[in-house]
Amino acid sequence: MEKQTKITYILFGSAILSIILHNAIYGIFKIEEPAFFTLTFVFLLLFVISVIHNTISYFKNGTPKDLWKLGFLSLFGLFGLVASPGFYGLFGLIGFFGARRWKRIKNQ
Repeated sequence: MEKQTKITYILFGSAILSIILHNAIYGIFKIEEPAFFTLTFVFLLLFVISVIHNTISYFKNGTPKDLWKLGFLSLFGLFGLVASPGFYGLFGLIGFFGARRWKRIKNQ
């Protein structure tokens, strides 16, 4: 996996971990703490910026070549249907699976 794609996955995973820690702290201590709440928004913002940057970079330079792997994040959209409407928007990432085919056709 290329570095750009790996960073995007790390940012997404960090946001999920931050959400879980925020909810766990609230569940155990019954206090609303701002640290993980703020970190969640920071990680989600950086994740969105990373996805946009990778997409623009892909169409300009053809890198990262494994951009299509971001389509697997759309599976979290299924979680959005059941538990959290916030994840429902991730279904839009399913379009990245087509990036692999589009680039292959363009290079022929």
